[in-house]
Amino acid sequence: MEVGTVFDVNIFNHAFAVTSSIVTQWIIMAFIIILTLIFTRNLNKIPDKSQSVIEMIVTTVNGLVSSNMGNEYKRFFVPYVGTLAVFLTFLNLSGLVGIEPSTKDINVTLTFALMTFFLINGNAIKKKGLGGYLKGYVEPYAPMLPLNMIEKLTIPFSLCLRLFCNMLVGAMVLGLVYSGLGHFAFIIPIPIHFFFDVFDGLIQMFVFIMLTMVYTKIGASH
Repeated sequence: MEVGTVFDVNIFNHAFAVTSSIVTQWIIMAFIIILTLIFTRNLNKIPDKSQSVIEMIVTTVNGLVSSNMGNEYKRFFVPYVGTLAVFLTFLNLSGLVGIEPSTKDINVTLTFALMTFFLINGNAIKKKGLGGYLKGYVEPYAPMLPLNMIEKLTIPFSLCLRLFCNMLVGAMVLGLVYSGLGHFAFIIPIPIHFFFDVFDGLIQMFVFIMLTMVYTKIGASH
């Protein structure tokens, strides 16, 4: 499935294509910002229903980071993991409103994967020092260098392709169903949308953030 170009932007005499995936992300980012401003403008010591939902989300992310990485990671990784979880959730669920998810675009999933890849290695260098980080490539024996390098490089590809393939397949199946129904597309079974948009979308978001935490913890430990 091709990702169409919405318009081009000329910067220093070079044309850069702005695709539908990028526009969708801009819209979702604006929507998240607006929701954040609305739900956090009047926070009280005694929370109302909306504040209780926000606090529940924050508590859940805190618990995930603490249980999978340790309390020492909470200060930095709770904001990152929480933002990643919210953004990926909205991106994956955009199919419910008739917008194909941006995560079916490999450029989008690769960007998320590279962000996590640099975070993993940056955290490892911070925890072990540059010398200790480089030493890890030749442990337990120097001949392990090629295998250790391959192991590091497979992480972003694994994260990228897992999210991309699952979301692409879901979008393709839904597209085929709609094409097959033709003028009767309005009777598309709700369970199909529920599985590919809601269930699979939330599962892929959860898998991505869990692997982010696990890989980061392992990278700093070994």
